[in-house]
Amino acid sequence: MLGKYRPSSLKGALNKNKYFEGWFQKVYSSEHQASFVIIYGYATANSPDTFGFIQLLLPGKLPRLYYFPKNEILFDKDNHIMVMGTNKLSKDAIEIDTKDISIKLNFKNNQLIQTFKNSMGYSYFLPSLPCYHSVLNPSHFVSGEICYDGGQYSLVNEMGYLEKNWGTSFPENYFWLHAIDPKNPQISLLFSRAEIKWLGKKFIRHVGHLRIDGIEIDLRELRNIRIITLDQNAEVQIIRFESKSLKLYISINIGKNVILKGPTNGALSRDIDHHADAVIDVKMTTENKIRQFQMVGNFEKINTPAAFLL
Repeated sequence: MLGKYRPSSLKGALNKNKYFEGWFQKVYSSEHQASFVIIYGYATANSPDTFGFIQLLLPGKLPRLYYFPKNEILFDKDNHIMVMGTNKLSKDAIEIDTKDISIKLNFKNNQLIQTFKNSMGYSYFLPSLPCYHSVLNPSHFVSGEICYDGGQYSLVNEMGYLEKNWGTSFPENYFWLHAIDPKNPQISLLFSRAEIKWLGKKFIRHVGHLRIDGIEIDLRELRNIRIITLDQNAEVQIIRFESKSLKLYISINIGKNVILKGPTNGALSRDIDHHADAVIDVKMTTENKIRQFQMVGNFEKINTPAAFLL
């Protein structure tokens, strides 16, 4: 009974006014040195014939956006499966078949996050936030095939992750990074900092985790936190995250950008400047020990105000 209230659960609120629910699946292939992004969900303020959507970002191509009528959307909430037309999307597998793209992927060694805590902690109990976030898999192995005009990729135990958002709109101002170490499935990093509007007030909150060697460090729970974000130049973004017990120096080579569509007031109508192939160098200092590693991931920095420099 309580399972449906978990942050990672499938909501399936198709009749809710001005509402969206969307999933973000990233796959990175070390063999092909290529990133694949699959975004899917529904937006209730869209017209009935563009109610469901799948956005695809494939190597060497501009993003592709496919819409599906409301009457072609089905849910299996118990197994977390969403069906749009002939396409089947879940936490365990994805099957997409359009006239020009065929995707069949399976995920294994999923590190499912089922708890109420997830990425936002007690913030899940705040009603009517513009946007909620949770992580379904911080990292998993991906195998299968992706075929499209000009490209065919066979994937065997490549790295991926799956997260989701739901609510009415993405924050007006936010900073988001999700990265994995393609050489080590035990390492992943999520960091997001956003300006939240709620009950007529504005406040800044951050969420995220550093998972390393089977240990998860919840970045929300660290004490005496100081976060600084800096533009080194047009290509590099720096984050300095300091607490009493942990210091992170994160250098992000943001790479090329693409424009994806995001939600505003329950409609998929906002342009999102997205970087799918960011290279992230991380230096971690804890208990006077220094560890460094390089990651790959996705990055967005949208209208971040001066208040982010704290």
